[in-house]
Amino acid sequence: MTGLDAPERVSAEPGSTGRAAASASRNARTGLSRYRRRRLLALGLLVVLLLAAAVVGGRSVLLHAARFRVSQIAVTGATQVDPSLIRAASGIQLGGPLLAVRADEVRQRLTAIPLLATVEVARDWPGTVQLTVTERTPVALASSATGPALVDSTGLPYQLAPKPAPRLPRLAADRVAPDDPATEAGLAVLAALSPEVRDKLQVVEADGPGEVTLRLAGGKQVRWGSPDASARKAAVLAVLLTQPGTVYDVTAPDLPTIRR
Repeated sequence: MTGLDAPERVSAEPGSTGRAAASASRNARTGLSRYRRRRLLALGLLVVLLLAAAVVGGRSVLLHAARFRVSQIAVTGATQVDPSLIRAASGIQLGGPLLAVRADEVRQRLTAIPLLATVEVARDWPGTVQLTVTERTPVALASSATGPALVDSTGLPYQLAPKPAPRLPRLAADRVAPDDPATEAGLAVLAALSPEVRDKLQVVEADGPGEVTLRLAGGKQVRWGSPDASARKAAVLAVLLTQPGTVYDVTAPDLPTIRR
């Protein structure tokens, strides 16, 4: 067989396969590196755009905030307290930024006024602050070193009674206060009484949470006990008072008694 007739033999040079693999690996690493650079560049551009938007947005907010100024302080719910006093005590400045009005701070200032029980603060755009107040309503009188004090339904003696004092029953307890159990018991009984009985009521004696006694006009006395079943006791008392007597006992409303 001649050299022309012999089959062609193709053989790789030693190490050529390794060089190809290394080249492919370098190409892959180069592509990954370029991808990472492009990704970091894109993220950086996004951060720059977000910061620019924030700055522009912040300037817009500041511009709008400067535009909205307090032009009016509206007061509703005030009948005993002069609205001008409420406006002055609120600390809100006319012409100041509406966004700068802090509701909690305004509420704290105004609830320091004894006659105000609750205060709601709201912004009414573009330039009004709305103050809605609830005034205290006296339900009883309490003795104090400086004279009778008005007591609201929470048991708070909030200010001295005017002269002459309003026609209200006196709440007699060791310590008239919102967190006092005897005070709470006396006020619960007072709230349960019918208008007819309340008109005759002179004193609510609260010696403890379960020891409430009522003193009515004409020297009549009602032993009430605890505020439990007060609605039932009030209904029974209305019937008992149609009978002559001096001491009416409704501590057990199903077994009431009258002592003449």
